[in-house]
Amino acid sequence: MKFTKIIFASILMLTTGVGFAQKNSGISNKEKVAIIDKTIGLLYENYLFPERVKLIDKFIHQKLNNGGYDSLTKSIVFLETFERDIQQQGNDQHIGLGVDPGRVKQIIEDGQAEKSGLKPVETEEWLQKLKFENFRLRKLERLDGNVGYFNFLNFTPLESSMLSLVGAMNFIRFSDAIIIDLRDNGGGNSETMDFLLSYFLQDSVQITEMRYRKDGKVVKSYTVKDSLIIKIPKDIPLYILVSNKTSSAAEGFAYTLQQYKRATIIGEQTKGEGNPGELFVINEDLYIMIPTIEGINPVSKKSIDGIGVTPDINIVSSKALTKAKLEIYSTLAATTNIKELKLLYQWQIPYLENELNPVPLTESIINSVVGEYEGGRKVIYENGIVSYINSEGNKEKLEYIGKGVFQNSEKPWLRLVMPFTDKPITAFKWIWDDEGKPQEVKRI
Repeated sequence: MKFTKIIFASILMLTTGVGFAQKNSGISNKEKVAIIDKTIGLLYENYLFPERVKLIDKFIHQKLNNGGYDSLTKSIVFLETFERDIQQQGNDQHIGLGVDPGRVKQIIEDGQAEKSGLKPVETEEWLQKLKFENFRLRKLERLDGNVGYFNFLNFTPLESSMLSLVGAMNFIRFSDAIIIDLRDNGGGNSETMDFLLSYFLQDSVQITEMRYRKDGKVVKSYTVKDSLIIKIPKDIPLYILVSNKTSSAAEGFAYTLQQYKRATIIGEQTKGEGNPGELFVINEDLYIMIPTIEGINPVSKKSIDGIGVTPDINIVSSKALTKAKLEIYSTLAATTNIKELKLLYQWQIPYLENELNPVPLTESIINSVVGEYEGGRKVIYENGIVSYINSEGNKEKLEYIGKGVFQNSEKPWLRLVMPFTDKPITAFKWIWDDEGKPQEVKRI
């Protein structure tokens, strides 16, 4: 077991539509029985909760014997239904079927290496797939105000992805605040999770306690000490975005940092796939993720399996990034002593507040501001959009953000401010993000 890769979720599941489901449009009853028997056998031998397997076994075979799978003649439809039946009867969303011949080959080679006492090495086919996916890293960005943003979809095997992860972490290490977006992250490799946690926690901090079904052994994991890891200072605010799609290792990552009070979690309750496990081969195209280990957090002394991570700030996941930015800019505006930075943060706040709770653009406001102004300037309203025509005749979209303020969409440093009135205004003012002298523009 020395080199076994503990998995919190498989990387490419049924939705990939490759392998078995793609090259076989149909599936025979004989093939269904072979898949069912092999799967149930693997569950009896390896599943963390053996008492649940009896319920799964009874339900599946009764359904099979009663012809419940006979009408499912397409392989992908059968596999999706079979997977759903297992998950529902076992009350465990973390049991999952995967369809990928390349992944199957990798699992077989991992097992052979383990039996020989060798360290697993990615097959060329699997490695090429990981590279093509850029190790599931999706977005790395410096947001306004020196806020680092990192979005990735899986914790891919550390040995192959380490340099890319280190590059990403080095990119954001000098940020004044960091956002890690796990809203679409399905989990993955526990070694990679431990590695990334080590950027935010001190050395030798316990991450989890793993209780194995086999032999009943208990293994504790700790943060990693590695020369490539340059710690992110603990006074740098860290926000982690989650959703009801966040699962497995992504949940473990968020929960660990939450329990150590190193991060603020924003979004929705996560999936609740907290128990890690291993991948097992069913046939040359098909494999299964089976939870084999109970993961216990050392701080809470609890598992999040079946529960998930409860956010510190609960908000619909589509608005989690906006909420995180608002929290960051509000905090930094209140703490910085640098005037230019304070103005920058304060400028962002009303725009973000309106994104979270949009203020309606009423007919009264539209009628008040629309008109002709000195210097050939105009404010017009057409097709549901308020626009400004400048003295050169160029059109610039105006977005209403409440309290009589319009954001110039073409020039983010510029805003139109009008007085509240039910009558046509006599003038408006342009204001700048650096608190420069406002420019008054009079109506003709």
